[in-house]
Amino acid sequence: MKSYIYCVFLISVLMVVGCRESFDADKEKEAIIKLINAETDAYINFDFAALAETHLQDSSNLRLTAGRDAYVFLRGWEHIADYLKEAMKEDEAILDANVTVEKSNYRIKVYPECAWVICDEKWTYVYTTETVEIKSIQVRFLEKIDGEWKISFISFVGTSGYDEMDEAEEIIDLVRSN
Repeated sequence: MKSYIYCVFLISVLMVVGCRESFDADKEKEAIIKLINAETDAYINFDFAALAETHLQDSSNLRLTAGRDAYVFLRGWEHIADYLKEAMKEDEAILDANVTVEKSNYRIKVYPECAWVICDEKWTYVYTTETVEIKSIQVRFLEKIDGEWKISFISFVGTSGYDEMDEAEEIIDLVRSN
């Protein structure tokens, strides 16, 4: 009887383990990159509904954007959605450029239900008389909700627009003051 119970238990465990969906990290990374690109494309095309579909829409969603002169920190999808709608409206009204976005140097750590993503990003605006490039490092945390990846934290850290001499002088001043 003891061996019968042991066999039934072992078979049950093997069935549960065997029936579990396998985790393919490479497949998940591809899905994550596809989602991030869809979010960027939606922004460029001023399609808020498509952009919203890429985000977790609850109070835990966070956004932090930082550059040389300012930063924005928002908590909760309601505030992030308002910010994005306003930014898209402003960009659509003034943007008369051809826009391309390149993402590179992905660093992705993926688990079955969440992922951490860092990449470099370059937005290029080509106007009739000039070209403007904006570079940043992008950090995102994603959660898998009902089998789909959703962005629950996004941060852009601006890396362009810094004058190297000013930055070097600030670092020297900081070191001297300590």
